[in-house]
Amino acid sequence: MLKIILDILNTLQATPQDEKERKIIEFCQIPRSRKEIAEYLGIKDRKYLKEVLDRLINKNLLQMTIPDKPTSPKQKYVINPNC
Repeated sequence: MLKIILDILNTLQATPQDEKERKIIEFCQIPRSRKEIAEYLGIKDRKYLKEVLDRLINKNLLQMTIPDKPTSPKQKYVINPNC
């Protein structure tokens, strides 16, 4: 599953944004919080991180662990096993 997702991302031109998306996909094999993801990538801008996570969710590559409560402090993100 992870290999398929990474292959899809690798077919795109490698921009810094694509590289961040690839790193998030690799890192979120187990559920991770926004704080963990931000620290892993060295991102301090919460708005930018939200945009990147939302983009991955919209591509069905990432999913929320509590989708009915997107702003929950317990919210985590994990790769989508169905893609």
